[in-house]
Amino acid sequence: MTAKQYLRQVKRLDNIINAKLEQIEKLRAMSINISRVMSADNIRSQENRSKIEKILVKIIDLEREVTTDIDRLVDLKKEIMQKIDAMEDNNYKVLLTLRYLNFKTWEEIAVEMDYTFQWVHQLHKRALIEFEKKYFSGVDSN
Repeated sequence: MTAKQYLRQVKRLDNIINAKLEQIEKLRAMSINISRVMSADNIRSQENRSKIEKILVKIIDLEREVTTDIDRLVDLKKEIMQKIDAMEDNNYKVLLTLRYLNFKTWEEIAVEMDYTFQWVHQLHKRALIEFEKKYFSGVDSN
């Protein structure tokens, strides 16, 4: 695993969480629509209750997964933040934090750091090399 792959884990996990949250919202909307369509007589039918129950079980399962994923995300962010904070160059710390923990664009980073877009990219390359040396040198990448 490269330094960039390691750091990108945060964004991937964040995207997974957001996708699951979106699925939960869609399932909730479906369950509301199903219950609106049913009349008082239909609610008593096993088939209609079964549809809603299946959706509710899916919602509960997804919510559990999201909770687990959020715990992993918090732990991963903490681990990465500690590694970034241990770097010597403050510019590297700021850049890596803005990019990989705060999900800023290159343009936003350039403005925030008051550097040119090109210099931010050069600085990023240097920061990754330094991060790689500090944490991934001599480690088997398999």
